[in-house]
Amino acid sequence: MKYACDIVILSYESPGLLKKCVESVFKNTTIPCRMIIVDNASRDPEVKEFLHQLEGTDKMAVQKVFSDENAGFAAGMNKGMKLADSPYVCLLNNDCEVTSGWLREMMLVAEISSSIGIVNPQSNTFGSVPVQGTTIHEHAELLHKHSEKYVETGHAIGFACLIKSEVIDSIGHLDEVYAGVCYEDSDFSLRARAAGFISVIAEGAYVFHVEQASRKNLPGKKRIYETNRKKFEQRWGKALRVLMVDPEAGRSCDVINYYGALKKLANQRIYLTVWTVSGRPASRAADAIKEGLLVRHTDVALKIFKRKIKNSAIILRVLTKKKKYDAVIVPGRSAAAVLRVLKPLHGAEILILENEFDLLCGKNRKMSLFGDSESIACSLREKRG
Repeated sequence: MKYACDIVILSYESPGLLKKCVESVFKNTTIPCRMIIVDNASRDPEVKEFLHQLEGTDKMAVQKVFSDENAGFAAGMNKGMKLADSPYVCLLNNDCEVTSGWLREMMLVAEISSSIGIVNPQSNTFGSVPVQGTTIHEHAELLHKHSEKYVETGHAIGFACLIKSEVIDSIGHLDEVYAGVCYEDSDFSLRARAAGFISVIAEGAYVFHVEQASRKNLPGKKRIYETNRKKFEQRWGKALRVLMVDPEAGRSCDVINYYGALKKLANQRIYLTVWTVSGRPASRAADAIKEGLLVRHTDVALKIFKRKIKNSAIILRVLTKKKKYDAVIVPGRSAAAVLRVLKPLHGAEILILENEFDLLCGKNRKMSLFGDSESIACSLREKRG
């Protein structure tokens, strides 16, 4: 029998969390699905007892896989993914609790565009937290007004993500080079992006995630994280933090292409903060996002000032930021000159944005914000070492 979606849950110890997760899926999923539970060699007898007694329904089939050893997140999930044959595969952590309409809403968003390959739900993981005294289900109800709306993101997070089968057909499964847990989800979504599929967050779906619950007691966690981080950065480069100040010129700039250029830069693993004033390109992009004319990217933060941005404000921000910028893009040579003199204090590379199109990098090398996002990112990473 063909199902609309195969939901793959990786089980390891924590019987209370597993039961809550599974029960929430049964209760809040109306689409015909198959639940594939892969147990990663749990030793807790309560886990095994629960799984052996678990049975499917007419709307939710259940398939169980019992591993002989704990092979880690990627290898465990891959066992379930390789059994999947539905149009969608949903990876779900055992420390999640889903809410009404969660899966249907993610599928609706996925169908909006052929370029959407991976969909996360809205979640406390992304800062969507119920107000005090409100349940997660009441919070989810409030989000239903955002049905079929989404934001683009640099990479998906694997706690709960819906994947189109054509993505898996194109790029394969999670890379098991990432032992234990962490970075395999980021790697998967960046491989998907390289194949032409973007990752998004469905604003009308909600899944609560008890973050770190499944890994807080993981032996050698710090060593695993560090090893996997190095593998990931060798493949994709370090994430960069960049501050850009919008140019005073450019009122006639096409806002769709301009924001598209910012998103391309963000998709090179750059967390981009843009300072702007009303009427400038980024300000008009912010207006277009509010009007629903543009899709927001989570890694492009737009901060709008009421008055002209003074060089002193830029310099002060660069010098006092706790997590230092890797690069600062300023629309003028005077601010650039001061920041370059102060580089020993802040460490950032300084680029000049002559207009909304062109950057001056290094020894006055000109690069186009509209066409050279990959080159800009590569140049910055080379300079940052």
